[in-house]
Amino acid sequence: MTSGRGSVLLLAAFAFGGSVHGAEGPPALRIVAPTNQSMPVLRMAGALPAEGLIKDVGEVLAERLGLGAVFVPLPSKRAGPALATGTADLICYVKPGWLEDGLLWTRAFLPGAGIIAAHPSAPPVAALHALRDEPLGTVLGYRYPVLDQAFMRAPRREDVPDAVTNLRRLAAGRVRYAVTDRAALAFFLRDHPASGLREAIEVERYELGCALSPGKAALLEPLNRAIDRMRVDGSLQALLDRYR
Repeated sequence: MTSGRGSVLLLAAFAFGGSVHGAEGPPALRIVAPTNQSMPVLRMAGALPAEGLIKDVGEVLAERLGLGAVFVPLPSKRAGPALATGTADLICYVKPGWLEDGLLWTRAFLPGAGIIAAHPSAPPVAALHALRDEPLGTVLGYRYPVLDQAFMRAPRREDVPDAVTNLRRLAAGRVRYAVTDRAALAFFLRDHPASGLREAIEVERYELGCALSPGKAALLEPLNRAIDRMRVDGSLQALLDRYR
């Protein structure tokens, strides 16, 4: 009988078609690094993730499955197709509705909140539907299903390539409101307090998880067990606290 860790390693070897202890090291968990994200979720340095929750969580999950973490830099709009076709294995800090149907999902474990951020000169917002005809700063390839539902149509998007450019454009007054994440706004304000950006209204609170390629279904339960261990041993809270 193998140990629990040995069982996971053997499972991983089966799932990825590689050996557990070969000359090339352990098989790899190919994790999407969304190139249009911003801190505290992810910061890229060239083609590699430099820091952020996606990097840290991905490395911990891979290590606990006995796998090597290999990051695949892709814009968010290509993440779902990459998982669906098996050219990538995992993406974290996402939830159903943001990606294509047919993917597998871990349990949700990363808290977050989607908000509308406002320029200092923008009027207060009492309700989401008040922004129905307002151009909103958005990120190319991102889906905003809650806004689609609130407006009963897609919002008037002012797309930019990545999340940090979205906030910079808002600070420059190119738009009055932008769709972002509460943690992203807080992180931006740490570096740019004089921008005067503020939260105008909350769009939704969510618990985010990881989407898994259907071809790697054998890894779903080991991933969920790894997530549970991260919660119990305090390592998940330590990662979240690092970026607050």
